[in-house]
Amino acid sequence: MSQFNLNTFIKKLRTRVFPNLSYLPQTRIRYCKCCMMLSVFISLSEGDEYKLCIRCRANTRYELIAAYLRSTCQDLSNLVLVELDNRSPLRRYLSNSKEYIRTYYTVDASPGSTSENGSRCEDITHLTFRDSSIDVIISSDVLEHVPNLSKAFQETYRVLKPGGFHLFTVPVCSKTEKRAEIVNSELIHIKEPVYHSDPLNPDGILAFWDCGPDLGEIFSTDDLKITIVDGPLGKDRRILWKAEKIV
Repeated sequence: MSQFNLNTFIKKLRTRVFPNLSYLPQTRIRYCKCCMMLSVFISLSEGDEYKLCIRCRANTRYELIAAYLRSTCQDLSNLVLVELDNRSPLRRYLSNSKEYIRTYYTVDASPGSTSENGSRCEDITHLTFRDSSIDVIISSDVLEHVPNLSKAFQETYRVLKPGGFHLFTVPVCSKTEKRAEIVNSELIHIKEPVYHSDPLNPDGILAFWDCGPDLGEIFSTDDLKITIVDGPLGKDRRILWKAEKIV
């Protein structure tokens, strides 16, 4: 194990596991909607974020995505899928598609370049894919970290095929508001900074947005319809969103 991975592992033990051992009695055996197997969901939180399938590591938000895809896209073999996550619990299932492209984002890599593990560097606000080339985009708790959310949805519209859609989750808030913005290359905090855990950054990643049930009203256009397609579900009242390119 590299020094970076070892340090990250130790930090996770110290910050996530040890303080949350009291939630272990909430561990349950049940069917996982992601890997489709009977599994143990180990509990390390009061909510759903760290109630994880020990087989595939899925939690409620990934199960929401998997269940919706299975109900609407029974055959993935003709679809081109892009997932904004290079370590997703959905990876095995989505690999059944015609083309499955895993992505990550860092300023240290060239857009469109491929890493050693086969994932591709992509910025959701400046994607390198051709117009109307993608059937489905999937992201889970990504968009709240994008400074220019309007641009992200514009790019979603550009690269999706007609009738294609972007399935996504974001942490549930009471209403949609900016938490921070970048003005002339300067980071401006509008609300108290909040950082979420990030596998690529041990210090976490800044949330630029609170996203509420009014998200679709704010960002939908005549050409891209953003709606809630499942939820709220679980203790965290998780919601699944769909941004669909109108034919």
